[in-house]
Amino acid sequence: MHHQNWTKMTPTALSEGRWAASSMLWVNNALEASQIPVPSADITAVLVNLHDRAVIVASIYVKPRDQQVLRQTIQHIQDLSRAALSGRRTDLLFVGDFNLHDQLWGGDEVAPSRQGKADSLVHTMNELALQSLLPRGVKTWRENNHESTIDLTLASEALAEDMITCQIHKTEHGSDHRAIETAFQIQAPEARSSEPRLLFKNAPWNKIQARIAHTLGAMPTGGSVQHQTDQLMKAVLEAVYALTPKAKPSPYAKRWWTADLTKLRKTYTYLRNRARACRRGGQPLQGLERRAKVASKEYHDAIRKQKRAHWEEFLADDTNIWEAAR
Repeated sequence: MHHQNWTKMTPTALSEGRWAASSMLWVNNALEASQIPVPSADITAVLVNLHDRAVIVASIYVKPRDQQVLRQTIQHIQDLSRAALSGRRTDLLFVGDFNLHDQLWGGDEVAPSRQGKADSLVHTMNELALQSLLPRGVKTWRENNHESTIDLTLASEALAEDMITCQIHKTEHGSDHRAIETAFQIQAPEARSSEPRLLFKNAPWNKIQARIAHTLGAMPTGGSVQHQTDQLMKAVLEAVYALTPKAKPSPYAKRWWTADLTKLRKTYTYLRNRARACRRGGQPLQGLERRAKVASKEYHDAIRKQKRAHWEEFLADDTNIWEAAR
């Protein structure tokens, strides 16, 4: 649970029992951010300082069918809104699983019997001028044949005007909740430059050998051993860097990921989307549902197997034992 480009933040208050925390945030190291203490294991809040503004971001989880917890959560939201920096624009962004149904964000499919249970949150949204960014009626949770909208992205009015997109993320990994991707048009610090990594496993070694031989054939012979060594190294490095494909630097890159996993993920996503479309159309196909479940199991089993193999390969190198111990 550590990453060189991201800082993990968990609640400042933890619960006793099996689940010590029900929320967390990952904050990019390029940002100037400080955690805001909240006396709840279900809320993680951080103040992010940008060039032209500050943003209070909170990851929130509300236990279902618990009005006391909902009242406490709303009180924490109001307290966070008062933590805005004086004399500087401070936006609000509250995201997470609220476990509340309402036609305001769930659409007309929400049963009238559910209306009213989220009134306290709706009232707070009006009081703080918060807007729900996800398009109305988009389903964020599914269990068996039931779907609903219980995961929300709430932003202050000024921040909502800078929204580029707020939608369900195109990639799924088997959770009953859909990941929500939100982007804003804001000025962020420039990303740190990084050298592209060479993909030696995809290198065309025959072409590299031919290029080295051609380069060495055109070089004059003679001279000291050091001179000849320098010429050889220059020819080898020039050929390797010119012909070896380079990886696209990304802070999200997983070194254990393979092209086969990408194919399995595409197959699983395709079958799952087809099965969901048929189900929503009122014509579920049992054969298609079974194929989607089989593809899901094959995909996740392959991920676990590849992770284990990558870890064992990492430990097999004696030079990595101290890093593994740390």
